[in-house]
This record gives sequence, C-alpha cells and structure tokens, in this order.
Amino acid sequence: MKKTLTRLALFALIAALLVACAGSAPQPTVLPSPTNTPTEPPPTDTPVPTQTPTQTEAPTETATPTRTKVPFAGFMQLFSLYRAWSHEGKTYFYFLQANFPGTMYARADDYDLVCNPDPKYPLHMQCESSEEIFGQDEMTFTFYTDEDRQDLVHTQKFFTGLVNDIVYYHNTDCPDRGKNVHCESEYRLYDGRCYYAHTCYDACGLYYSRDNIPEVWNEFQGYTTPCN
Repeated sequence: MKKTLTRLALFALIAALLVACAGSAPQPTVLPSPTNTPTEPPPTDTPVPTQTPTQTEAPTETATPTRTKVPFAGFMQLFSLYRAWSHEGKTYFYFLQANFPGTMYARADDYDLVCNPDPKYPLHMQCESSEEIFGQDEMTFTFYTDEDRQDLVHTQKFFTGLVNDIVYYHNTDCPDRGKNVHCESEYRLYDGRCYYAHTCYDACGLYYSRDNIPEVWNEFQGYTTPCN
C-alpha cells in the first residue's frame, strides 16, 4: 500500500514539474528589422587624368662668332706716345710708329682703351677711352689683340701730360690773345727718363708753357723722341 502511495506521489511530482517547465518556455527572439540596403554601390573616386608634359624642342644653340685675332708682329722701334688730351668727356692717346693694321685693345692703368690706325697715317695709332682722365702723368699702358684683354702683347710706361701744369704769361696780353697759336716742343732725358717741355705763342707773343722737367736730377742725357 505504501509503495502504491509513493509511486502516486512520484508521478504527481513529475507531472507538476512538466507543467512548470511548459509554462516557462522561452519566447521567440525578436530579430531587428532589416535596414534599407542601398541598391547602388557607393560612388568611388574617379581618377583625374594627370597632365603628361609634352616634349618640347631642345633650344638650338647659336654658334658664337669667334673673333679673328690679328697677328702681332711687334711695334716699330720708335713706338711712342706723341700726345694725350681730353675732349667732351673722353680721353685720346696718339701713338707714333705702331704699325698695327687692325683694332687693338689696351688699358692705361685701370682705364680701358680701344685703338685703331689713323686713317690718314696708318703707321700711327689713336686710342680712345670713354672716360675723362686727368691728374695722372705717368701711366702704364698694356696692349692686347683681343677684346677680352687676355692676349697681352706689349707693356710700356708713358708720361701723358694729363696734368694741369700750364703756366700763362699775362704780361704779353693783347686783344688778339689766343689767335694763331703754335707751340715748340722738346723732349729731354734725365736719369734715363723722358721729360717734355712745350712753349706756345700766339698773335700777342709768348702765350703759355708747360713741362714736367724735374727740379732735381743727377744727369742730363740729351734730347730724345716725343714722350707725350
């Protein structure tokens, strides 16, 4: 009898457990609603075509004309500076016995010169500076056969007389002062150096003189060719 009751009680317990489990069955999980999916793919960056440099023509090199240098055979034995003067902002140097057939380039100290034969007397040469030179007596002249002044062919010192050493004689003034001017010149050697002395006259008589003869010297060596 007790076994029967025990079984009944066991069956009742199992039935109660089944009913409890059935009541607490899990509810179905609510899934999130699908979002609107774009029907077109997202735009992608379209590559911008890069500019390809076009090949340009290489610049054509212009041939630089080469200057033909005139052969230099040397100045003549009596090559000398005859005179120098300034006029309208330029300075001129006249050389005797140059005997150079073409254009020559020179420097007098730091002043650039361009030299050409005298059209009337081709043996002689006149050089021109674009600057006015004054106050310099002894100057070093260097001569070149090229315009770049690289091919040096001769160097020599000359006394230019480009100094204010003129002495006027007013005791002979008259209304015709400055008319019919003519000068007498001599060149002397003192201690191996050439000096000049010029005496000028006009319609009135003695007009002016100029010289660079030294006040002190050791030996007078006679007269020589023009040195200014």
